[in-house]
Amino acid sequence: MMQVEIDPEAGFCFGVERVIGMAEEMLDRGEEVFGLGEMVHNNAEVRRLREKGLRTISREEMAETRPASILIRAHGEPPSTYRMAGELGIGIIDGTCPIVTRLQQKIRKQYKSMDHDTEQLVIFGSAEHPETIGLLGQVGGDATVVSSPDDLSRVDPSRTVHLFSQTTMDPDLFRKVELALNERVTVEGRPSLRSNCTICGQMKRRKPALREFALNHDVVLFVSGRRSSNGRMLFEFCRGVNPRTYWISSQEEVDPVWFDGAVTVGISGATSTSSLQLASIAGHVEKLTRS
Repeated sequence: MMQVEIDPEAGFCFGVERVIGMAEEMLDRGEEVFGLGEMVHNNAEVRRLREKGLRTISREEMAETRPASILIRAHGEPPSTYRMAGELGIGIIDGTCPIVTRLQQKIRKQYKSMDHDTEQLVIFGSAEHPETIGLLGQVGGDATVVSSPDDLSRVDPSRTVHLFSQTTMDPDLFRKVELALNERVTVEGRPSLRSNCTICGQMKRRKPALREFALNHDVVLFVSGRRSSNGRMLFEFCRGVNPRTYWISSQEEVDPVWFDGAVTVGISGATSTSSLQLASIAGHVEKLTRS
C-alpha cells in the first residue's frame, strides 16, 4: 500500500491561525462577523468561513454596509482604514499578526528619523499584496517597492537605502536583492545599505524543512490557493527539489495517474493552507490509491 504523509511543518502560520480563531470564536457565540477582505488567500478556507457565517466586505463597501465592527485580517491595514472606520463609527477588531504590527512600527519609526534628502525606504514585497499595501500606508506611500533584483532601477543610487521586507517573502530572494542593492547604492564612494531582514522566522525555516520533505517522497502534492504568493513561491521551490510535485487547491484536481509507480506521497502546503485541508487531501489520496 502506498504511504501518504502530511508535512509536519505545513499548515497555517501563527498570524493566520490566530485571526481565524478569533473569527470562529465570535461566530460560535452567534455574533455577526464582518471580515475586511478575505481572511486568507485560500478559496476553500474562505468558503468554509462563509458557510459558518463570516461576511467579507471590501474597504469600499464599509460606508454602505456600516457594520458595528470589522475584523482586520493578519496582513494588516494602512492607517487610512482605521481613520475611515472611526469616521463611520465602525469598531475595529484587530487581527493583524503581531509580527506585522511590529514591522509597521519599525517602518514608521525609521521614516520619522530619516533625512529624506539623503535617505530612502525600500520594501521588498509584492506591490499588490495587502501586507505591503499596509506597510506603504505607514509612510504615506513614500517608499519604493521591489520584488526582485530586476526592479532596482526604481531605487535612487545616490541615497542611503533602509531595506525592509514583507514578512512572507522568499528569504533567498531577499538576499539577492540585498546583494544587488549593496552594489548599486553608493554614497561618497561607499556602499550605503541599511538592511533589515523582516521576513517571518517561520518563513525562514520553511524552505529547508520543505526540501527535506520533498526529497523523502516519490510524489508531492502542494496544496494552496492560486492567488497565494507564498504558495506559488513554495510550490516552485518544492518542484525544483522534486519534479513530481503537483500544485492543487482542492481534491477534485488530483489525478490518480500522478501516483503511478510511487511508494510514498507527501502532502504539503502554504502558510495559508489549513491542517484540516491537508488532512482532507491526504484522506482522498488514500482512498484513490486503495481503489
